Amino acid sequence: MLLDRPNRPPHYKWLATVLLGTVVALAWFWLESRDSSEWPGGSSFPGFTFGVIGGLIILFECFLWVRKRWLRVWRIGKAQSWLRAHIWLGLFCLPLLILHSGVRWGGWLSAVLMALLIVVVVSGIIGLILQNVLPTKMLEEIPGETIYSQIDTLASQLVAEADRLVSATCGTKAQIPTEVSDTAYSGPIVVGAVRTVGSVQGVVLGRRIPTASIPETEPLANFFRDQVKPFLEQGVAGNPKLAYATQAAALFQDIRLRIPLAAHDAIAVLEEFCAQRRRWDRQARLHFWLHSWLWVHLPLSAALLVLTVVHVFVALKYW
Repeated sequence: MLLDRPNRPPHYKWLATVLLGTVVALAWFWLESRDSSEWPGGSSFPGFTFGVIGGLIILFECFLWVRKRWLRVWRIGKAQSWLRAHIWLGLFCLPLLILHSGVRWGGWLSAVLMALLIVVVVSGIIGLILQNVLPTKMLEEIPGETIYSQIDTLASQLVAEADRLVSATCGTKAQIPTEVSDTAYSGPIVVGAVRTVGSVQGVVLGRRIPTASIPETEPLANFFRDQVKPFLEQGVAGNPKLAYATQAAALFQDIRLRIPLAAHDAIAVLEEFCAQRRRWDRQARLHFWLHSWLWVHLPLSAALLVLTVVHVFVALKYW
C-alpha cells in the first residue's frame, strides 16, 4: 500500500474517521470516569462497547489473510479498499482496546493481549514504512533489478557466459574447470536490461568474445577460477572481496596490469558481471527487509486472535 502523493486522497476520509472515532471514545471514557474514583474497566458500558468493537476489528484484520488466500476469486471489494481498511482500523483498534482495559495491564491474559496488540500494530507500521521506502530504493539503486526468484538462475547464466568468455580469451591451456570451457561462442554478452525509471536507466553492455585465444592470459584464467566465478555463483558468500565496488576495482586493475591489452575487453565484461551480481545481492537484501516484518506480524496476529477468543470466553464466564 503506497502512501505517496497520488495515493493519499483515499486515505484522508479514513484518517478523519479514525481521529473522530478516537476523540468520541476518549470523550465517552472521560465522561464515564468523572464520578468514579478509578478509570472505567472492561465491565463498564463504554469499556464493554470498546472491547466488542476492538474484538470485531481484530477479527476483520485477520480476515484479510483469509480473503487473500481463499476468497480472492469472489472479488469481495477491491484489494486496495481492503488494505486501507486494514491499516486504519488496525490503528483505531489500539486506542479502543487501551480504553477497554481501563488503561491498566490487568491480569496476565490481559497483559499478554495488550503486549501482543502493541507489537502487532508497531510491526504493521514498520511494514507499511518499508513497503513505501524500499521499492523506491530498488528502482533508484538497482537498474538491473529482476524477479527475485530468478536471481540464482540469472547468476548461473552469468557464470556460463563468463566461462565462455574466459575460455575463448585464454584458450584451452588456461585449464578452466567447467563443463563449458571448450564451447565456441561468438555472440554478444548483455548485462541487465534497458529500463528507464525517471533518470535511472538499466546498464547494457555488449562485447564480442575473441575468435582466437590471447597469449599470456593465464593470470586472468586463474583470477576467474579463484575469485570471479565463486562470486558470480554465490555472491558475498563466494568471495567477500568482490562484494565491495572499491575492492573489486582494485583487484580488476591489478589483473589489467598483468595481462596484454588485447584481453582488457574481457576484463571489462567480467567487471560488469560482478557489478551486476552486486546489484542482485543488494536487491536480495532489500527484498528480505521488505518481507521480513511479516514473520513477526502474521504469527503474532494469529496468536492475538486466538487469545482474544480465550479472553472473551473467560470474561463472559466470570462476568
